[in-house]
Amino acid sequence: MNAQNLDSALYRYMETFLGPLVDTNDISQHNELERRDRLHRFFLSIVGSNISSVYRRDAESVIAEMQKRLASSGRNTQSAIRVSRLFSMLKQRDASYDWWPILNLISESSSTTAASVAYAGGTSTSSFFATRAGEMERDRERAMQMAENAMVVDEPQSAYSVSQQQQQPAGGSDETLYRMLPTYDAADEMALLRDLIYVMQGIDGTCVRWNEKTKMYGICGDMQFSRPTREMVLSIAELGALARNVQQYVMWVENSGRLFEQSFGSELRQELAAYFELVAGIEAKLANIPAELRPGETLAGASLRRVLGWTSDVRARLRLMNVAIEGVRDGLGGGVLLSTISTLVEDGDPFTQQFARRLLATASAPFTGILVRWVTTGELVDPYNEFFVRESSEPDKLWAKRFRVVRDMIPVHYDRVLTRKIFQVGRSLAFLRGACADSEWVTAQAPQPEPEDTADPRRLEAFVYRAAASVNARLMHVLRENFGLMRHVAAIRRLLMFEQGDFSLSLLEVLDRHIARASRSILAHDLSAALDSAVRSSNAQYEDPDHLSALVLAFANPSSAQSDGMEETWENVSLRYVLSAPLTHVVDADTLRKYTDISRFLLRLKRVDFVLNSVWRQQMTDARALQRVAELSRRKDGGSSESPSGTPDKVQRAVRESAIAVSEMIQFFHQVQRYISLNVIEGAWARFVAASQASDIDVDSWNEAHEEYVKAIHGVVCGSASVGFQRNLAAIIDTSLQFVAVVKELNSELMLASRKQSPDLSASSASSPLGSAKNLSVSDRLLKLRNGGSRQQQLAQSDEMIAERASRVHAIAARFREQVRDLMRALSHNTASDLQFLVVSIDFNSVYTSKSSA
Repeated sequence: MNAQNLDSALYRYMETFLGPLVDTNDISQHNELERRDRLHRFFLSIVGSNISSVYRRDAESVIAEMQKRLASSGRNTQSAIRVSRLFSMLKQRDASYDWWPILNLISESSSTTAASVAYAGGTSTSSFFATRAGEMERDRERAMQMAENAMVVDEPQSAYSVSQQQQQPAGGSDETLYRMLPTYDAADEMALLRDLIYVMQGIDGTCVRWNEKTKMYGICGDMQFSRPTREMVLSIAELGALARNVQQYVMWVENSGRLFEQSFGSELRQELAAYFELVAGIEAKLANIPAELRPGETLAGASLRRVLGWTSDVRARLRLMNVAIEGVRDGLGGGVLLSTISTLVEDGDPFTQQFARRLLATASAPFTGILVRWVTTGELVDPYNEFFVRESSEPDKLWAKRFRVVRDMIPVHYDRVLTRKIFQVGRSLAFLRGACADSEWVTAQAPQPEPEDTADPRRLEAFVYRAAASVNARLMHVLRENFGLMRHVAAIRRLLMFEQGDFSLSLLEVLDRHIARASRSILAHDLSAALDSAVRSSNAQYEDPDHLSALVLAFANPSSAQSDGMEETWENVSLRYVLSAPLTHVVDADTLRKYTDISRFLLRLKRVDFVLNSVWRQQMTDARALQRVAELSRRKDGGSSESPSGTPDKVQRAVRESAIAVSEMIQFFHQVQRYISLNVIEGAWARFVAASQASDIDVDSWNEAHEEYVKAIHGVVCGSASVGFQRNLAAIIDTSLQFVAVVKELNSELMLASRKQSPDLSASSASSPLGSAKNLSVSDRLLKLRNGGSRQQQLAQSDEMIAERASRVHAIAARFREQVRDLMRALSHNTASDLQFLVVSIDFNSVYTSKSSA
């Protein structure tokens, strides 16, 4: 709008509330004409000033403010209703028209109380302007007083602090601070613009200077500006503070920044170059503006409002850059820097999203380079430790602990699955090169990305998934075919878990001979010889030589190899499986230790079963021998049925009870072994094989399935899943071994008594040379030791020993049955595993349940 049209509009506006002049040539109308001319100049000063709000409001808020002002002035409510009705009529006339400028001008013009009073009372023009001048003077004095109280020279205030003060009442008055600020500017607009050009470049000006305390640019305390001008100046001066902060960070990056920070700093330098180019353009526009402008005159040059509009986008960009800088200034760099920028990408503002994506693309360039080299060669080139994969201090553990993931350095826009794939691909390539000697495949056939894959994050993610599938398949093929991973695990199941039955039987027979012969002086080479003999005498001799060479029979605790007895030696013997590289990096030492624990438990269980079967066979042999001796005695005594010991009932009960107890123990341990073999080991093995045959299996997934397989078995036989089962079973095993020892003594006493009852046998034993005692049985040795005394004394002594052994057999058998019931009760309350089904196998005929209830 040019000046002529503006004058016409203002005169028409005055006529709407003052009425038109009847006759402009009438002398009586001279004062009214002068009055209107002064009002016109006053309106021009309003239009040419910066009194209006910097931020545009809607028309409804202006109407609401006018209604509130009318209601607070004491007028009737009809005036406020009438304003609302008039605005509704305006909107109905042209709904698309922007009524805010006109309504804002009316609101600002009607806000001066003195003008309204002057018009209502018909006061003179001089009285009106005198009142207005007085108000302006009072405003000036009040603003000066506030400036002295609230501001200090050379410590300007920021836009935020000024706006906060403007919203607070001053001195308990109902008027707000912005009403008390002056409505004039201490410096003209052109001077402020030229001053702000320096400020935007980080240089102090005359009116706006840097405050070291607040780290912001602010208006000097002795400079007075209207509220709109102050807000615009501080908003434009904020650019200088933001650009200054970015410049300082860029300088720090150039001197000591890390790789990711240098890439981020290069994008910041480009943004600063665009910003200073904009400042240069504004400065060029200022050169074309005349020194003085008429009120309301507008040119195509620069003004505070135009500069504020021109710099709105760059201000938003500088603010975003400062937010990113504050998030990474004291951080770890790398993934933390990318995460800070990535959070801005998730902002709802499209401008923020677009700018943050550009920052993220530039800052991610080093990250992408490290990632591509990692997933294509397995080499980690990260000089500043900014990547989320780090090489650990244990390079000998090539798979489990050579590399690790630093969770704090993972960018937030990389999900868990993608992060795992990246880590897995690089680690697999490094393992193929370092442990499997397959560097030729890595160099020639490893997946390589296309140039477009590295530029697009989505395509890069798709390439990582393709590379993971290819590399994992290659690594599993090498481990299975070249190094026999699954074959070794199957051999461990057959040999260490004694799934090949004849091998365990041969091993127990050989160990029993070695340990029984020299339990206190057995050495490591004796165990090796025993293992070799057991392998040669069983079907284990047809195993792969690599599997047999990995099998080791040794002492679990070498320091206590020289034990005090046979039982301690049995407890110290363990069967191990030793893997070779690179399988030692895949199957860790803890898993092999669990295998050894399982093997020791099963060996002890099979040894008890082996001993009980030996005792049962000995019982059957001794029973037939006693029958022959009894038959000979009856024939010699003329058909007498008296037992050789003289106590037929006690002897028969003892023999019968021991035989029944041995059968019960054999049945019990058979059921336990069958359950562990079929339900525990076979079930876990079937699940493991099914998991290991998956098409997308990798080393980590295979390890997880293998650990679950070993854990399922170890948890039942050795682990915490069966604490009650282990405790009760250990007590039953100890009781069974004690029972075996007592039964052997009882059988020896019975055989001794039978020999003493037969004179021919007794005489032949007595005439046997002492030097050949090592070839005699236990009963023959006892007979030689007890040859002193009369025959009746020897028979009485045998009767006492038989009675004592019979009572012990009865007590131990009763204890065994009670321990089995305790075990069944513990298994019935065990919900951690399926051990409670073992109760059905042990007590299939309800013998223990009926006895306990009886």
